[in-house]
Amino acid sequence: MNTQPFLITALSNFKERGKFSYSAYMDRGLNPSDDETRDGLERFFNHFADKLMTAARQGATEKDYKKLLMDALNMLNKNVFDTEDREFICDTFYELAGIVRVDLKEELSKWLYGSFFFNLMKVINFIRGKKKEQVLEIRSQTCTGCGQSLEALVLEKKRGIPDTDWWIIQCNSCREYNLYSIGPDVKELRFNGFHQVESLPRQEFTEEQALIRLEQIKYFRQR
Repeated sequence: MNTQPFLITALSNFKERGKFSYSAYMDRGLNPSDDETRDGLERFFNHFADKLMTAARQGATEKDYKKLLMDALNMLNKNVFDTEDREFICDTFYELAGIVRVDLKEELSKWLYGSFFFNLMKVINFIRGKKKEQVLEIRSQTCTGCGQSLEALVLEKKRGIPDTDWWIIQCNSCREYNLYSIGPDVKELRFNGFHQVESLPRQEFTEEQALIRLEQIKYFRQR
């Protein structure tokens, strides 16, 4: 399967989104950084997305992408950013790594915490016998826009937890809005390929009403 068109589309959509906008900080529950910091990070990541698109067109391998990601990460002096910005930067690199299918978790942890603390945490986790994150179940549906799989990775389950909300989500690849139903018995999960935009309580919204709200969002938030 030729993944180049998917990569180009996903990276183009990444560029168009206001990744470090005022509202992006507010959505994370953070106090927005100053304009200079936010604009600088926006330009940095947009320029880097261009480099990844060029690499994709040239048939880059996973090794090529990882080198580009590490080179870009090492260009950023973490000491000039506060803790919240550092975490935001790591999340953004993690998103890009996911698009080009590169595992960058350890490298991002080292950048964020430093090699000493990263290795210390590994030792502590080993002593405690902490298990690695384990995906118990994958609940997925197909994006109505691009056909990509939108996955909710179930990390912990508990019988009796109800499915209380309809979710309106947005595909990270094509930015299409979809209605998502996660199902019962989920205590902890992680998103793969999408992010949540709005939740609609099932006590207040029928499926038909949730679909109407979905169409409203599509109309008023047109790209």
